[in-house]
Amino acid sequence: MKSNYKIVERHKAEKILRFATFLIDYIIIISLNYFIGTLIGLLYYATESEFIYQIILALNDKLMAYAISIVILLTYYNALEYFTKGRTIGKFVTGTMVVNEKGGLPTSNDFLKRNFSRIVPFDAFSFFGTNGWHDSWSDTKVVKRKAYLEALERENSIEDIGQIASEY
Repeated sequence: MKSNYKIVERHKAEKILRFATFLIDYIIIISLNYFIGTLIGLLYYATESEFIYQIILALNDKLMAYAISIVILLTYYNALEYFTKGRTIGKFVTGTMVVNEKGGLPTSNDFLKRNFSRIVPFDAFSFFGTNGWHDSWSDTKVVKRKAYLEALERENSIEDIGQIASEY
């Protein structure tokens, strides 16, 4: 695969855009946590099931609640970034997407590395440096989608012209 490293670097999302994306996704993840907790509570209220009661007791343990929150976070990011080719709801709103450092779509392994890195405390604020930890550790970047795709199209058009000219 041809490397588009320079195009990726030129169209990286600014820190404020990354922060806005983080806030949107974080609000959604917190909402998912509350929704799931409310659903469990309503199920118990409706059924008075001993099994659901045991789940509620487990959720009152801070470590178990933290573990479930991590599962929700990983599921949200992995599912969305994988199935939407590098985008979450926050990235849709801010017009950004994830690419690998060469400009291609990250692999499922890249997405796993990227999203497991999010568990590290303060990772969400690490992008205020040069690169976020979850970007550095997975060799990915967040780019401004529209500008990036337009630049790729221009690059491909120039290459096509070069190939046609060399045939004559």
